[in-house]
Amino acid sequence: MTILLINPAPTGTLKATGVLFPPLGLLYIAAYVEKEGHQVVVSDLSVRKKKEDIDFKKYDIVGISTDTTRHRQALQLAKRAKASGCTVVMGGPHPGYVDQEILSTRRVDFIVHGEGEITFSELVAALQKNDGKFHSIQGISFFSNGQLVRTPPRPFMENLDSLPLPARHLIHMDDYRRTKFGGRDITPLMTSRGCPYQCAFCASSHFWGTKLRMRSVEAILKELEEIYDRYHFNAVAFVDDTFNLLPKRVIEICHGIIEKRLDLWWWCLSRVDLLLRNEEMVKEMVRAGAKSVFIGVESFNSKTLEELKKGIDVESTVQAVEMLKKNGLEIHASYILGGLHETAKTIHETIGFAKRLNTNVAQFSILTPYPGTAIYEQVKDRIFKWRAPWPFFDMQHLVFKHDHLSFIRMEWLLLKAHLLYYTRSKKAILDIWHHIKKHRLGIRTILLFIRDQFGG
Repeated sequence: MTILLINPAPTGTLKATGVLFPPLGLLYIAAYVEKEGHQVVVSDLSVRKKKEDIDFKKYDIVGISTDTTRHRQALQLAKRAKASGCTVVMGGPHPGYVDQEILSTRRVDFIVHGEGEITFSELVAALQKNDGKFHSIQGISFFSNGQLVRTPPRPFMENLDSLPLPARHLIHMDDYRRTKFGGRDITPLMTSRGCPYQCAFCASSHFWGTKLRMRSVEAILKELEEIYDRYHFNAVAFVDDTFNLLPKRVIEICHGIIEKRLDLWWWCLSRVDLLLRNEEMVKEMVRAGAKSVFIGVESFNSKTLEELKKGIDVESTVQAVEMLKKNGLEIHASYILGGLHETAKTIHETIGFAKRLNTNVAQFSILTPYPGTAIYEQVKDRIFKWRAPWPFFDMQHLVFKHDHLSFIRMEWLLLKAHLLYYTRSKKAILDIWHHIKKHRLGIRTILLFIRDQFGG
């Protein structure tokens, strides 16, 4: 079978910030089905230099991976593929939660839920046989005789080392050198799947499961060597939901990087409590090239933290930030504004707290009820009835009727948070200017970002 896998172009704030990474999820699926003997092409629309039309007639199957904000764009691609006679399959962190809505458009034939490598491979095999026997494939949705069919969920893959490395050879890695990390070319790498922390605003623990499934240290180091030696990237983003969950494993990875003399700079996502309890791990991370850590602070308000099910407290955050600074790590802190019980007063308290923490980067977002999250279940009846709501689910817009805050007020508070934080000192202004230059962000990008703050 001839298969086209598409990554729709980013939209909104993600596009404005200029961050550009290869689509790891699609590359894992591409590697898996290529191993099965199929001809695979990966088209990443975020890096296409020209808007030339895709010749869908060349392909038997078109797979589209999408998140919530790119829902509309994904459906437009599906419409074109379907009109060309392709079988259209959609997956990613959004379609499985709105499968009936998508399938009802008749532009998509199958939805793949969750982890996609085995499911998509079995679906391709069934399509190749052309016998219509899809009910036995776990983890898919489709229409049969006018009725929606959801097959039983597929168990999560236990042995991640059984996966081939992402098929980076199917894309042009040089296209992704736009995003820099301290002046170095950076690319993502995944070392585990699953997250035991069930934050109310995040669907990851549902999508990947609550059990942490880890790749071996040997497999991780092998991929790091490929990235470093074959593709010549000397910075890495570990994109696991919680890279630091098992400190002993992190230390082993660090020792491997040092022993193999890989001159890598890297960052990872972590929780403040895990960092705070394991300073020795943090020291080893720094020795192995760690330069920055992303932490979810979310709020100064204890009721909001409880509502979001973060499982952390403000004092732990303060101590962790102090410890990270002491060890020379840059800190990227994220904040969620507009919790269900929040007011303008509590949001101003969080902004003030962010200024006191004084991290290198503060990322402010509006609480967004993504399908698959606990928050979505709480507010789904209050989501604004826009004609096309999904593009607004970009964490920069209030998308549901809030008890205390209007749409316009929330937009203003988000803009105010950025303005107050990044003008808090002369050094802060210089930091953001350095960030703009480092990531090659031009005036058009800045204007796009500001436009998004106003909901343009």
